[in-house]
Amino acid sequence: MFRLLRRRLSTTAEGAVAASPSASPSQTLPDDLFRRIADVGRPGIPLYPVLEQWVREGRTIKKHALQVMIKKLVGLKRFSHALEMSFWMTDRRHLQLTAGDVAYRLELINKVHGLEKAVEYFGMVPRQLRKPQCYGSLLKCYVEAKDVEKAEQHFTKMVEMGIKSSYVYNCMMDLFLKTGQLERVHVAFRDMEENGIKPDMFSVENKLAAYIAAEDFEGAQKVIDKANPHEKLLSWHGYASAARLFRKCGMQARAVEALLEAERRIPPKNGRIAYSFLLHIYNDLEMYPEVERIWTVYKSKVPLCNSMYMSRISVLLKKNDIDGAEEALKEFETAHVSYKDFRLINLVVDAYCGGGLVEKAIVLVDDAIKKGWTPLANTWYKLAGGFFMTGQVLKAVDMTRKALASASSRWKPDLAYVLMTLNHFMDQKDVEAAEEIVSMLQKHVSLTRDVYHSLLKTYVCAGKPASDLLERMKKDGLEADEETDRILAGECEKISPLPRP
Repeated sequence: MFRLLRRRLSTTAEGAVAASPSASPSQTLPDDLFRRIADVGRPGIPLYPVLEQWVREGRTIKKHALQVMIKKLVGLKRFSHALEMSFWMTDRRHLQLTAGDVAYRLELINKVHGLEKAVEYFGMVPRQLRKPQCYGSLLKCYVEAKDVEKAEQHFTKMVEMGIKSSYVYNCMMDLFLKTGQLERVHVAFRDMEENGIKPDMFSVENKLAAYIAAEDFEGAQKVIDKANPHEKLLSWHGYASAARLFRKCGMQARAVEALLEAERRIPPKNGRIAYSFLLHIYNDLEMYPEVERIWTVYKSKVPLCNSMYMSRISVLLKKNDIDGAEEALKEFETAHVSYKDFRLINLVVDAYCGGGLVEKAIVLVDDAIKKGWTPLANTWYKLAGGFFMTGQVLKAVDMTRKALASASSRWKPDLAYVLMTLNHFMDQKDVEAAEEIVSMLQKHVSLTRDVYHSLLKTYVCAGKPASDLLERMKKDGLEADEETDRILAGECEKISPLPRP
């Protein structure tokens, strides 16, 4: 890819690259093209053939539509596809790069290929395109990598060049927050003010976040008092975060006051995250009437979505209201929300299995499948846990195998039920079945010492030679230790089963 960067950077023609962050998401999209792009769901599958087919069909696409689609892909966290489309526009549509395009593309390269490639790309950018926003994007890349030394060097260079803004200082404050250097957040804030740069909402919220992280409720209250008259200096999130600190410090009245102010500041659009946050914190405060009120307010103001029902069911289960969670799940099924999200089923399945009601969980899953829902790999894994808990080992082993067989490459299971499954095969002296489980597991995670030791116990119990297995361990960087020697000597301890409910 990067062998072509110099050519791509020199592309010239009328127009601007659609990766510019100034694109308006309200612009009209060529729906048919975006549907085709949306269908290419996996990051490893290129968009290039889809885009080229569109051109071969004699279709046209305006600059703003490309801008919107890139922003939508970023919103969906499909960064590699967004980057591919950005380069396609300059390679195939011959649109001229602007500084804004370069800045946006720089951040995409960082997300897809890492900091080193982003720095390499920045080094290839012609000087006439190295505007303040490009330097700001590179600083953001250093911050995301938590590279304090490089970020400070770049920040100093920007200041020497006269590139000073609240954005630049906010990046540094964000970095100090991420790396636990809380006092440096306050130093950066003072430095910004002394340099005549007016703090914005992000600056004030970074300062507040530093006090919250230090559990300094007095400092947090001072920030709130100073910012309170100015509507644009603290968002709902700032007040809600302060509320959590006040609650932790036993100041419930202050917490409730901050929550009410947070609710007042929720924007008319995109309030889903805010209402979800309030649902959880009111639930933590055991203010259950307020939980119900927030849910009612949310439904009256924000379009229904899967994630809000996730929050709704989660808070109900947290207070052990399984009946309420069942009702919420039924409500979701009749609400015609975007798609059948099995994560909602999983929440209730988990509650059933944790309570020893695995048969009820099975009925729920079977009914959902009949209605057209598609189970996830961890659906079967949760059921495995339920069967282990109730002593139904054969069913648990079957569910573990089913989970591993149906999982995508992105699934990273915990090893609890895998180890219990291997424990069962050790009892049965079934090396072949144990190897099958390990082979499936290896497609999703690296094999740990615990897994190898469980497999080794099966070999020893079955009287099978284990020299090849020990060699495999070594190739995976796991040298034999005292536990390995004990197993080889026949001292095999079984994995403890889950406690009965």
